[in-house]
Order: sequence, then structure tokens, then C-alpha cells
Amino acid sequence: MDKPIPPLYACYLLRSVPKPAALYIGSTPHPPRRLAQHNGVAKGGAKKTANDKRPWEMVIVVEGFMSRVSALQFEWAWQHPHDSRHTATEPGQITKRRGRRSLTAILGDLHRLLLSTGFCSAPLAIRFFAADVYRAWTMWIDRDGRALPPQMKTIPDGTCPVGPGGEGGRVGCVDAIPVDSSPIHDYLEKAHFLLDDPEHLQCRICREVVNPLGERIVVCPQPHCHGISHLLCLSARFLHAMQDRDQLVPTEGDCPACQETVSWPLMMKELTLRTRDAKTVQKILRKRKKQSSRQANSRATSVPAEEPKNPLPPDDVPLADDWTEQLAVDSDSSIELPPPSQRTEIVISDSE
Repeated sequence: MDKPIPPLYACYLLRSVPKPAALYIGSTPHPPRRLAQHNGVAKGGAKKTANDKRPWEMVIVVEGFMSRVSALQFEWAWQHPHDSRHTATEPGQITKRRGRRSLTAILGDLHRLLLSTGFCSAPLAIRFFAADVYRAWTMWIDRDGRALPPQMKTIPDGTCPVGPGGEGGRVGCVDAIPVDSSPIHDYLEKAHFLLDDPEHLQCRICREVVNPLGERIVVCPQPHCHGISHLLCLSARFLHAMQDRDQLVPTEGDCPACQETVSWPLMMKELTLRTRDAKTVQKILRKRKKQSSRQANSRATSVPAEEPKNPLPPDDVPLADDWTEQLAVDSDSSIELPPPSQRTEIVISDSE
């Protein structure tokens, strides 16, 4: 695998506005564009979402997949729960095929899929944009009694009331979902700055000098932390702290430098982008350098010049009403000048 982890690849659930019983499951790296395609605003879209079922609304977005393949596997299992090994209640069991599934049935299949062996360790986020769908989801969870794995997040968004976590993670609407790597540009720039001169840099765990060109080096995503480590060193430390022998890839851990909890998938996104797509990284860094330069110039021109501590008197001081009389008094004709001193002539005669 020589490509970086995609900024976003998501699975989604559509619901027809004129026919709410019509539901559609799909996947995409760009939810806003895909929704426009389904609604006929842009070219593309599935045949099943055309004609009298438009417009569609995107009511659920499942994001956080580490690869396109993983998202496609999730999509297929969600679409075909009767054929998927992920949603079978027992090994080898074949569930009876059903007709059109209701919203409750689709939510139940989603819940089972998230708890399945293939996806229970994935750092996924389930984002809801419709309040009634979110209520149906919470009712299902309460009835089933099984909570999602701790690394998974449920985000009530759109028309949903703000959840216990507050506004964190909410984007407001499908069009506002970030689909590029812009959320990690600050992180990427910091990592590039730290690793640009690695002569005296050491791994925070093994204390060996690091070689960013020949080794996989991870950087703490916390803005003010300069902690760096070897990929294998930090992975082993995180897995040991999790104390789960079945876990092959960590989900999070405490940075050995700042002791803050950091996301492993976030670190992998930055690492793979930095090491597998140098052209894009250089483009991002050049763009940010230009932006910083423009901002600096803007601040310089907007700061007013300081006034001197002893300002000179202004040239346009208003004159008094009797300025002409003062001028007449002070004129040369009325000023008595002292008489000129008389010249004294000294004659020196030659002596005989």
C-alpha cells in the first residue's frame, strides 16, 4: 500500500423526502457531492435514487474508515446483512432474506455491524443529521442494551438536539463535512518543522536518534508538544497499555512526552500523508507559507504609526482675531533701531 490514508471515506444512509419509507445505503469519499448526484444536481448517482423519490436527504454518515476497501466492505455488509459474515448471529448461519427493510431494521443491522469482530476495533464516528432518526437509534440502543465500543463516537448533528458531548464534532449540515486534509494541515506543518533538522532528535521511548528519511517516525498531534517516537516503539507502548491481546492496532494512548491522550488514526493519517505523498505535502506547505506572509503584511499595514513623544507644533494653528494689529506693531517701520556706531579712523604715520 503506497497511498496515504484517505482524508475521508464514509458510508451513508439516504431517505427519500416525498417517500420516507424509501431508503438507500451507499459509500463515498465526498458526501456533499454524492448527495448532489443522487438529487440530480450533479452528474452521477444511482438509478435507484432517481425520478419520483427525489429529493433525498442524507440522514446518517459513518466516517473514520482507514481505507477505501474497509469502507466498501462495510457498505456491502450493511446492504446485505443476510449474506454477510459480519452480521450473522452464529458462525455459518444464513439469515432469511427480507424484502424492503424498515428504518428500524437498518439501524439494527448497523448496530450489529459496528459490534462485529471485523469493525468493533475501528475508530468510527456515526453522525446523525435527522432528529427522528437519532431518536430511533437511541431507542434501539436502549432496547438492545449493548453500547458501542469506547473508541466509537456518536455525533448528533443537523436537526438533532445537542448531545452530552456539547457542540464538539458537529458541522451543521452535510455540505459542511470536511472532505480534504485541511483539518490536519497545522499538524502536518508542525511535524515537517520538527523533522526538518533531525540531528539531535531522539525517540521518546527507546532514546535512540531518529532518522526520518529511513525510519517511520510519528509526531504527537498536540499543538504545543514536540514529542516524537519510532512507529513501532509507540505502537508497542499503546498496545501494552490497552492490555488487550486480541488488539493488533492501537486506537489511542498517552503521549510519552506531554501525557495527553492522542488518537492513533490521526497520527497515521499525518504519517502516511507525509511519507507517501511528498508532492501534496510541499504544495500544502507552500500555500500555508504564502498565507502566513500575506497575513504578516496585512498586520504590518494595519498597525498605525506611533506618534512621536515630543510632537512638533502643527503648522495650521489658528491665528488670533487681531493678528493684523500685532503685525503692524511689530513692523520694521515702528521699531526704533539703535543708531549705527560711528566709525573711528586710526591713522598711523611713519616715524621719521
